[in-house]
Amino acid sequence: MSRFFVRLTLGIITLVHLSATVRAGTLDEYYLQQFGEAGNMQLQKAVLSAAPVALEAAHCGMPLKHGLRRDWNLLEPSTQKVLAKQLALPVLSGTEQTLVSLSGKFKIHYTTAGADAVPSFTWVQTVAQTFDDVAASYTSLQWHLAPTSGNAPYDVYLRDLAPQGFYGVTNSGMSASTGSHPNAFTSWMELDNNFTDLIYKPGIYSPTQSLQITAAHEYHHAIQYGYNYYFDVWYAEATSTWMEDELYDSVNQLYNYIPAWFTQSTLSLDIAESISTGGGYGRWIFNRYLSEKHGSIMVRNAWETLAGISSPNGFDISITPVLDSVLSTTYNSTLATDFFGFAKRVYTREWSTHLSDTAKIHPYSPVTTYSAYPVNNSSSQKPSISLPHYSFAYYTFTRSASMPTLTITVSKSAGIQTAAFRKSSGAISEITANAGGSSYTDNSFSSADEVVLLVANTSGTNEGANVSFSTDGSVAPVTPNPVVSGSSSGGCFIATAAYGSYLHPQVQLLRNFRDEFLLSNAPGRAFVAFYYRASPPVADVIARHAVLRYITRLALTPLVLTVAHPLIAVFSLLLLTWGVFATASRRTKTSRLS
Repeated sequence: MSRFFVRLTLGIITLVHLSATVRAGTLDEYYLQQFGEAGNMQLQKAVLSAAPVALEAAHCGMPLKHGLRRDWNLLEPSTQKVLAKQLALPVLSGTEQTLVSLSGKFKIHYTTAGADAVPSFTWVQTVAQTFDDVAASYTSLQWHLAPTSGNAPYDVYLRDLAPQGFYGVTNSGMSASTGSHPNAFTSWMELDNNFTDLIYKPGIYSPTQSLQITAAHEYHHAIQYGYNYYFDVWYAEATSTWMEDELYDSVNQLYNYIPAWFTQSTLSLDIAESISTGGGYGRWIFNRYLSEKHGSIMVRNAWETLAGISSPNGFDISITPVLDSVLSTTYNSTLATDFFGFAKRVYTREWSTHLSDTAKIHPYSPVTTYSAYPVNNSSSQKPSISLPHYSFAYYTFTRSASMPTLTITVSKSAGIQTAAFRKSSGAISEITANAGGSSYTDNSFSSADEVVLLVANTSGTNEGANVSFSTDGSVAPVTPNPVVSGSSSGGCFIATAAYGSYLHPQVQLLRNFRDEFLLSNAPGRAFVAFYYRASPPVADVIARHAVLRYITRLALTPLVLTVAHPLIAVFSLLLLTWGVFATASRRTKTSRLS
């Protein structure tokens, strides 16, 4: 009888886990959770969380609101009813008052009562003047200012955003289409009411400084909506963050976002926005490179080019082809060339603007540092890597008195570019490649501070581009890599169809598994290539049938749980194997006794 109850309990727990996972798979549940409107999801969080998730630092709320409005028609009516307030003009905690800025361009909405109360009327005046200053700066830089309905003042609401972890939020409004900007939209904005909460680090940045960079950042999102509603969110964040420093150079908070990228440089340039990965926010430094090489107008040209492009399917328009087109047609360059040039500058640090702040830029972070030679396939840290599109990696070789000459031999697949550098007494020089371009030699290695090898996937379509190297010439040819289209935000077609959006945490979990484990080896890359060829038609059918979406989520549950908790999955497999073996042994023993 006890065995029966044990099995019954385990069966009930399993069913609850599966039902919670499947229920949590809907796009509705994703947005309800993100806006704090979900029901009791503790079981799902316990099952699916690979590790406790720490709250990110305060950041911009635009991406979440942008995604909600884009996916609005995919949500259930009941979900729309709950979340409608997220897309509506805010209701302040007390009687609303307004102040129009001196230029007449902005209307500041505020209250003196409740959680949203401003510290003083003087602060409201400071907000109004700051936005006038921001608008004047963007006008001088020849950006088109954000459109408003009937040319009315732009609406800015002061609210307590600290509980949500936001500095500010820019919300899209209604169509403001013009001939050259057919997808232009109006917008309105929310800003924190005082920037004094600990999340804004008031001991480091004064409330006025936080106000300045937030106004510069969020108003550029308003400008972006005026160019094209269907912008690529990661680049919208990269541009708004970059503009913070262009307008308020002395604040310098944005340098805090760079380490998350440079210490994870093997992540794609266009990875989804995130403080923890440097996605979007940390990528602002790429705009500095582009502006230093081609002039700051280059970034504006990219947005003006985007303004004339329509979305064929209602999705956000990928910016990387737009950047490549602008660089090719106007600047006699390509995105591949400039991304490789940027990756070099990460090491050489030959920045030409904001020179007093160069020390604030995080230095390069090597994937591996070698000090024992030769370096080859027998080394503890394998001298090989598979890189996703628009990503890079550095390898450091420290000098050895017993090794006067160092030759690095490289084998690489399509999309990979390499370079080598020598540092001696702090001075950096690039090592010219040997004949054939597949090796680099430093003839005085024993006196160098270090030699570094840069490998970069500068292709926008080659996923898992491979490179291997050695110091004894023993490298073998690498396997070809699959060529796919799209960015790191896509690709998991069936999971996206099942869960409703590529934004869903389970889809992101599977996407990370693809990037880190499948694309890093030949069998995994072959599977990914096959999957990209075969899955789109299947995903299309799944997306159009609710029952199939539910069944697919159920079928994906074991994989999701395994990816989230590999140790538990291994333990469960061992336990299952032991149970089968024990059952078979008992049956054999019973049979013999009979």
